[in-house]
Amino acid sequence: MSSQLRSDQKLQPSCNLLKGSRLLICLCSILLCLAGSFLAHAQQVDSGVADPRLANFELISGNEYLRLYLNPETTEIAIQDIQTENLWFSNPQERFKTSGFVLNRLSSQLTIVHDPNGVQKDNHRYSIAYNQFDITPIDHGVRIDYTIVEEWKPEHYVPKMIRKTEMETEILAKIEKEEDRNRILEYYNLVMLVPRQGQPIPIPGVDHDQVFGDYDLVVLNPDYLEREAQLNTLKQALADLSGDPAELEKEIKRLEGQLNKEREDIVWRLINTYVECRLDIEKSDYVTFADLAHLIDNPTYVMELVPRFSLTSVQKIIIETGYTPIECAEDHLDNNLDPLLPNLEIFKVPMEYILDGANLVVRIPAQEVEYPVDVQNRVGEKFTYPLHTIRVLENFSAADTTKEGYMFVPDGSGALIYLNNKRLSTSGYNEPVYGRDNALDSSNELNRYPEVIRLPVFGLKQDDQAIFGIIEEGASLARIKADISGRTDNYNRVYAEFTLIPYSKVSLNLQTDNVRFSGELPTYQARKYEGVYEIRYAFLSGDDATYAGMARYYRDYLIDKYQLERVAPREQIPFYLELIGAIDKREPILGIARNVVHPLTTFKQARLILESLQERGIGEIQLKYNGWLNGGLDHHYPVKAALEKSLGGAVEFAEFVDYVNSQGYWLYPSVGLLSVYRTGLFDGFSVRNDAATQLNQLRAKVYQYRLNTHDRNPNAYYYVLSPRRIDSLVDSFLKDYQRYSLAGISLLDLGAEINSDFKDNPRDVIDREQALAIILAQFEKLRKQNMRIMVDHGNSYTLAYADAIVDLPSKGSSYHIVDEEIPFYQMVIHGLIDYTTSALNLSSNSRADLLRMLESGSYPYFVGCYEDSFEVKDTKFDHLFALHYGDWLNLAASIYRTVNDVLDDVQDQLIVDHCRLIDNVYQTTYENGKRIIVNYNKHAVEVYGRVIDGEDFIVLEAEADEIS
Repeated sequence: MSSQLRSDQKLQPSCNLLKGSRLLICLCSILLCLAGSFLAHAQQVDSGVADPRLANFELISGNEYLRLYLNPETTEIAIQDIQTENLWFSNPQERFKTSGFVLNRLSSQLTIVHDPNGVQKDNHRYSIAYNQFDITPIDHGVRIDYTIVEEWKPEHYVPKMIRKTEMETEILAKIEKEEDRNRILEYYNLVMLVPRQGQPIPIPGVDHDQVFGDYDLVVLNPDYLEREAQLNTLKQALADLSGDPAELEKEIKRLEGQLNKEREDIVWRLINTYVECRLDIEKSDYVTFADLAHLIDNPTYVMELVPRFSLTSVQKIIIETGYTPIECAEDHLDNNLDPLLPNLEIFKVPMEYILDGANLVVRIPAQEVEYPVDVQNRVGEKFTYPLHTIRVLENFSAADTTKEGYMFVPDGSGALIYLNNKRLSTSGYNEPVYGRDNALDSSNELNRYPEVIRLPVFGLKQDDQAIFGIIEEGASLARIKADISGRTDNYNRVYAEFTLIPYSKVSLNLQTDNVRFSGELPTYQARKYEGVYEIRYAFLSGDDATYAGMARYYRDYLIDKYQLERVAPREQIPFYLELIGAIDKREPILGIARNVVHPLTTFKQARLILESLQERGIGEIQLKYNGWLNGGLDHHYPVKAALEKSLGGAVEFAEFVDYVNSQGYWLYPSVGLLSVYRTGLFDGFSVRNDAATQLNQLRAKVYQYRLNTHDRNPNAYYYVLSPRRIDSLVDSFLKDYQRYSLAGISLLDLGAEINSDFKDNPRDVIDREQALAIILAQFEKLRKQNMRIMVDHGNSYTLAYADAIVDLPSKGSSYHIVDEEIPFYQMVIHGLIDYTTSALNLSSNSRADLLRMLESGSYPYFVGCYEDSFEVKDTKFDHLFALHYGDWLNLAASIYRTVNDVLDDVQDQLIVDHCRLIDNVYQTTYENGKRIIVNYNKHAVEVYGRVIDGEDFIVLEAEADEIS
């Protein structure tokens, strides 16, 4: 780097940081232009009702439903409902009672997390505080471009050298307290070059002619000049002395030595300043008179070495004067010093607010997000600071300790976290939408909680108003987070966080003759996500400001988005049955243990089970046939729809299909398309080419875990299929599948998982959103073939395609911070898509699960086989206990009769309300007025004048049972 910049370069700092005083005019002009633009834009919008909380806000946009306001100083927004006049703020308006870190967090609209070391930067402390943002009007809203930089370090505010006139006018004159002025001057020496008179005083190690030429460096510190005057007085007294000069000569020598030593220290401090602050000066021998010539007859302050703790106090005093790092850099240039470089960690994040009908849409165009890549420091070293995640509007409608209500999180079926519940001994809620990415290796991680987020939504109710968020784009890269007041501040909040660059860690063990290294290094996706993050916010008031209101709103949203229609009622409710065809067991073959495919339910036996169910009055059977493909449950790579031979041949299968069709049942043979359980020599699967790649460039595997130790079983795993192979695999499978003339299919994993492929070439990376697009394309293929589709678990994107969802989550993960679990998912889709809870015969508490079925409007679901249950013992399928159909046949018939009696007349009815009446007693209301009340307590309770026994329920019909 050159030691000096041209005069025209002084106004071009290396990054756009704090505006200097001489940029104020330009800044004001820009603000005036923006104000004019907004004024013109806002003329089209009604000004709205005056509210003192909007005193510092400007109207940006409006329509018949909402008004959007912006505070141009803080970039916070406010949304006003025109009908109710309710206001929702992006940031708490009472936050100024706090300070420091808490104030910064409460004042931010986004927070980024970047590496190394997971550094967090909120846009208030690192952008707004430095006026580092641009505001631009857009259609129906506003865009704000944030430049997020590292906080200035103390040395950026404190000049190493500054001319006396600049020090006095720009710093000292603006310090009110004399003690603060003295404190500043305490750390500076005032020096100047003057023509040399006589021989210079030698300084060890300094070539006077090279450094100072024909000049001398004089020290102008007041105390130094005072002692110098004292020395001259003593010398004059010595000349006039007639007596013994010994004592006087001793004092002169002492004072002269003291001044020479002090001057020597100042000279070296000056020289070392150039060594420290000039990249082209590596050592003191390189300093020349050309570097110091500007000091001729120019009094200048040179900073002493200042301890870090003292430097911080100096910084504080200087900041209060308005002196900025830009001015500090200019003063360095005036003294032939390199300007202090700004921090390399500069990020740019755009954010858009758009009114869309009665909603606010918040967008972050991820493709426009910038982070430092191969930026260079003063010595040319390159650094990259990958931006890992972005938290969006974490304070939007945050509720303080005076509010009553709850946060809604989509954990499993849904869960509520009461505001201010004081459960500070546990962690906040933090889970990924659609579960974990199986291509992200987590060597020691089990899913901490059993349920997965299936719906990309969240909400917060406080008093009589609520906010409800729907993640429309980037959901697969999102996490839902929620926490209560009291942990870091007095606010409850729920929000979304998005991943821009997925990362993992690679374990390394290196050893050479001289070096040994053992540890972990981060590894990142080869490129960032190039799409958009988008959240749609709805604003609810009154009776709609509840989780039931949120469910109704989301249902209407899905109906409009996917054109969902009501299901057609049947004579009886459907009964969902999963039969296990075959599994593989470890058996001795010629004395050697080998995996052998073992049939549990042949095609003929499957018919016998259906006939047994029919004999007990169970109709409308929806059969999911799992393990029918070659290889059983862990079937071969399904490039073909090959039958498992041990279950019977093609003739037996065709006869079974004909029987199912003749009874009016539906058959859904199951296939796993995202996982490769086993492969053959000629099935076309190559681990190297077709398995998904992890960030460490190893092939992605999913391991089974030992239940007793919770660690991986290294010998029990399957490969994760690369998304790039899904399309051709589905084409190949469906082409062969058509020969069976089947009208239905069960997708084991296509509706429940999304996995990336982290190739090391950026062009070959398939991120999670791209993988989702590939999955949706497969659903479209099935729809075009008029195939009825059954999915497991049911991520939200399946709702446009699924005819049935089995094993839909019926409860949450029992997070300790959660107060209540609710059937939110079921409230959204009842009457539109059939669904079940988990298998009742595998339940540890079938009575509680029955009540949960009735509360949520779910249909019965059983998993079984023809062979005895002990056949799965000591296999990797031993979690499928109690399979033998004879063991649960009577239970299934009893439950089916009970549920059919209750739910038969609401098959096509929407759930319009759900609430907790008293502890562990819940009421579900359908649009025809029917109410189902379940009591999970062991003891009887009384509601509406009716007694409900322990672990029992009652049904109130609209006409006969009015609420008293």
